[in-house]
Amino acid sequence: MSERRKLIAFSIVFWVAVNLASLSMFNEEVSRWVRFICSAFFMIIAALHKPFSWKLFLTFLLFSICDFSLIYFEDPVFNAITFISRGAAFIVVGSIGLVKLKRFKITALELFIGLILVAINLALLVELESMITFTHTTEIYNPVFYGFAIITILTAIIAVSYSNRYSNQKSVFYLCGVLWMIFSDLTYFIAYYLDFPEFYYADRFFNVLGSGFLMLFATSFGKKEEFIDVDIKI
Repeated sequence: MSERRKLIAFSIVFWVAVNLASLSMFNEEVSRWVRFICSAFFMIIAALHKPFSWKLFLTFLLFSICDFSLIYFEDPVFNAITFISRGAAFIVVGSIGLVKLKRFKITALELFIGLILVAINLALLVELESMITFTHTTEIYNPVFYGFAIITILTAIIAVSYSNRYSNQKSVFYLCGVLWMIFSDLTYFIAYYLDFPEFYYADRFFNVLGSGFLMLFATSFGKKEEFIDVDIKI
């Protein structure tokens, strides 16, 4: 393992420990500040990374904006900024994988299956609405939330397609980074909207893992990837 990857691995362990400790020892506001500081740390690492990737830096900048807005999440304006910035970050991350799929060809059947998966996930979101407490009802009807959900689903499809097509360490880092971030959002959703605070621990764990694996993905920049001409199953 290179020194750079060792540093990233150490950072993952350190920030997981700090985030979990902040949840157990301090109030929610303090733990939210810790989450923001963690995101800002990875943003700085991305800014110093060589070779510099503006897409990677923009991704972590948007994640940092999201986590800062999360501190004031109950405010409608910051609530919207949280979803918009997080969604924009996923768009940038998705564009990184999409560029790698220049020769990606999708059949009508695969497109149909992909659309069905999107529809199923949206149906599940609607079903979860009925489980949400009255306190958060007005927030969950925000169309920005549903736009964000669609973006994450499409990004996940791109990540899985990229991993299937290349099947190497770099694509695995990318896939894991995307999936951990999505798991973070899902567990935060359960913790906040469904009032299961225990899931905040999983949220922080996956959020740090997602940031770390995206940085591990960045350490593979410049390495040639072998394209595998196989059928993509979405």
